[in-house]
Parts: sequence; structure tokens; C-alpha cells
Amino acid sequence: MRRYLRGIPFVLLAAACSSKPAAIEVSPRPVRIFGLKRVQRLTGHLVDKKGRPLQAGTLKWGSSKSDVVTVDGSGKLESVKEGRSVVTASFEKLSVQVPVEVVDVNSIELAPTSVRLLGPAGTTIAVSSVVKNSSGKPISRPITWTSSKPAVATISGDGVVTSVRPGTTTIIGRIGELQGALEVIVTVGEIARLEIHPTTALVRVGDSQRFEIVAYAPDGKAYEGGTAVFQSSDPAVATVDPSGTASGITPGTASVKATIAGVSAEATLLVN
Repeated sequence: MRRYLRGIPFVLLAAACSSKPAAIEVSPRPVRIFGLKRVQRLTGHLVDKKGRPLQAGTLKWGSSKSDVVTVDGSGKLESVKEGRSVVTASFEKLSVQVPVEVVDVNSIELAPTSVRLLGPAGTTIAVSSVVKNSSGKPISRPITWTSSKPAVATISGDGVVTSVRPGTTTIIGRIGELQGALEVIVTVGEIARLEIHPTTALVRVGDSQRFEIVAYAPDGKAYEGGTAVFQSSDPAVATVDPSGTASGITPGTASVKATIAGVSAEATLLVN
């Protein structure tokens, strides 16, 4: 028994030597933060030469460009401005570097803000998007699209919504954790005729006119609501937004065309 007890310190010492820190593991890496004043946390720990986590020691954190991203003693990152930095976690002679990119995005604006998609299954409408940075300036950034109920309507990678069956779904556009959303209500049915009101309108340069549409089924019944695709025959004279509001740009005449499921109607806009 006495020999066994005397051997214990040697065993403990050998175990301690075999469990010396050999590396630092940090996740996630690399890191991309979308938006300013956003927080993301890095987790890091020491491991031995076999990759087993160790409890010994506290990591030190540092950022190569603290004007881009800061890091505190717990590994919490906070974005400051757009750019790239390298965050380092260290312990004694060990260190690991994590590339960090900050992307200045502040909002995703979708138009139209809501959609009533009329027509047979497979009818499509494109969602327009504007991504802005913290200064309100439009920027070019890819958006990831999803539909909350793809059985009602799907959306493609370039933002085209396609109806599947009657119902309601939410279309979401994401950049990192930032998102914009719109509601899509699908009504499946044939459209025989489309009317646009007013058929003729007069505006001054700088003024606007809202055009409304009414869609009719083959039996003459009017559908409630309905989102049309609007186009101006001459954007130099007048522009028209997704809601059907036309704005006078220069004196002249332009046609405003509304289309739903391949059925169209036109109005005349006079600008003076």
C-alpha cells in the first residue's frame, strides 16, 4: 500500500505533462458581419496535442484594426466600419488568427410592399429590391430569398415569385441577419380582361398620378385587388413605380401599361 501511494504523484505529474496546451481552437472562422454596431461572439479554447479540450489558461484577444472591429476579453466582436481585420486569440506562445470582414448594410427595401398574385397557377411577378448602407446609399449585395410557404408560392434566386396554389405566404430577402419581407396572397383563376383607371390623366412636371387596375374572370366577376406589373412607354417623359404611381419628368405623352398574368391594359399620361 505504501508503494502504491508513493507512485501517485508520479502518475499525476505524467498526466499533467501529457495535457499541456498544444493549440487554440476558435470558431467560427472566418467571420463576416453584416451591418455596423453588430455583435458576434467567437468561442475559443485550448486543446492538447490529441485535440482534447483543456480548462487551463485564459485566452487573450486582439484586433489588428480596432477601427473596423473591436474584440473584448471574452471574444465578443463588435463591428465599427466596413473593412477587414484580423482577430488574434493567444495563450503564452500559442496563437490563432481569425479573418473578419465587416460589410456595411443597413436595410433591404422590397417593392411592392405586398402582393396579390392573380392568375392561373404558375403566374409570376418580380420583386424589386434596394439594399442600402448606413449612410442610406444604395449598394450592390446578393440577397438570399426564401418563401415561408413554398406550397403557396415559390421565389427564385433572382427574386421572381411564382404562384402554386391559393393561400398566403411571406417572402423574405436576407443578407446575413438583415432581412426584408413582404406578404404574398395568391388567388388562382383565369383572367379574361383587365381595366386601368383613369384611362387618361394630365399631370405637371414633378407631379404624380396613381393608376388603379381591375381584373375580371371569364364570367365577368371582378377579382378583389390584384398586383400588376406597370411599365412606362417613355421613362424620359414619365416613370411609374410598382404600385402604379406615375411621375411626370418632362413635357410629353407616355403610355402606362399594366399587366397581370399576360393580360394588359393601357392608359395615356400627358405631362406639361
